[in-house]
Amino acid sequence: MAVLLERGILRSECRDGRGMGESNRAGRQSGQAHQELLAPGWRVSIHVAAGIVALLMVSSPGQRTAFASSTASQRGLQGPRLALAAASGPGQPTALWPASAVLAQAPAQAPAAPNPAAPETAAGAGDAFAADTQVQALVSRVEAAAAEVRTRGEEAFATFRRRGAPWFQGESYIVVLGSDGRSVVYPPDLRGEGLNYREFQDLGGKLFGRQILAVAESPSGRGWVHYQWRRPIAGDRRPVWKATYVERVTAPSDRTYLVLSGLYEPPMVKAFVVDAVESAAALLQREGRGAFEALRDPLGPFFYQDTYVFVLDRNGTLLLNPAFPALEGRSLLSWPDPAERAIAAASLKAVLRDGSTWTTYNWPRPSASKLPERKTTYLRRVVAPGGEVLIVGSGLYAGG
Repeated sequence: MAVLLERGILRSECRDGRGMGESNRAGRQSGQAHQELLAPGWRVSIHVAAGIVALLMVSSPGQRTAFASSTASQRGLQGPRLALAAASGPGQPTALWPASAVLAQAPAQAPAAPNPAAPETAAGAGDAFAADTQVQALVSRVEAAAAEVRTRGEEAFATFRRRGAPWFQGESYIVVLGSDGRSVVYPPDLRGEGLNYREFQDLGGKLFGRQILAVAESPSGRGWVHYQWRRPIAGDRRPVWKATYVERVTAPSDRTYLVLSGLYEPPMVKAFVVDAVESAAALLQREGRGAFEALRDPLGPFFYQDTYVFVLDRNGTLLLNPAFPALEGRSLLSWPDPAERAIAAASLKAVLRDGSTWTTYNWPRPSASKLPERKTTYLRRVVAPGGEVLIVGSGLYAGG
């Protein structure tokens, strides 16, 4: 099957050589390809006899790009106007859902906490929100820098400061903090070395320095922190979102350091969502509903861009939704749309059974109009103090 993109239109050709029209209809099933009129940057899945072929559209209008395809059986990948709900077992038919419905539910995942440092594993390899290469590269750089500190200790710091070296190129650089939050290595401006990050605030008032230290003090000693900051470019004073990855390391001197680096204006990837949900789950396990105040805090670690966490009870009642508080107390199983109720029921069943799951549906952004957009959400079951079962979730929107 050949797949081409021209002027933002996905063109596909079936194995028997028949071309599909340029339509925005869902297309045909039973071994034929379907296609969709899309804006560049959307992801789409094409149903063929062998399974579901995942494509990532990366061109801009006017370009013509050929795509390699890969089969991912028993998985649903979605375009902006259609979705394929993956079969629950071999030999079962694949269902096509209308765009007005909640789009698709991804397969349930094991309850073990995913590794936020491995976005593709945590996010589900091969799905519609596959890990971004920038994020993977950043995590690899921080891990490599931490390994340098682990083996060479403080001798590595001079190489981190050297502009043009692998560790410091453009606006990408390695920062090292002491365990007390004091800056030891700050390549963009050496005058920043010796400053204490603990009380650092972003341009919106978020105490991101404390959040960095909290990540380092967590059992894993690694994770993401999101805040608004200015790029280290002369004349550019715009505050932009920055995602910083942190890893705790012990040097041969037995001193503990925090190695970190960040991305300005990062793409939204599932690794960020998994990290937020797992952090919220740990807090709920310790404090139960007493954690709700921290989860609501707009300056806390669980709010960034259009991302937030919400909490359900085991019956699907929304206990906490800081972005849409008017919905608290409502059951997702009482939603007007029967398709949405069905997906909510299936997602609830999956997370209670398996401990965690991914699900995709339509939901408005907090920062935009109230028109629903495609959103993919990670759900995690939590047993709070006293034995109460809670479900914590967070998601990302298809447009980033």
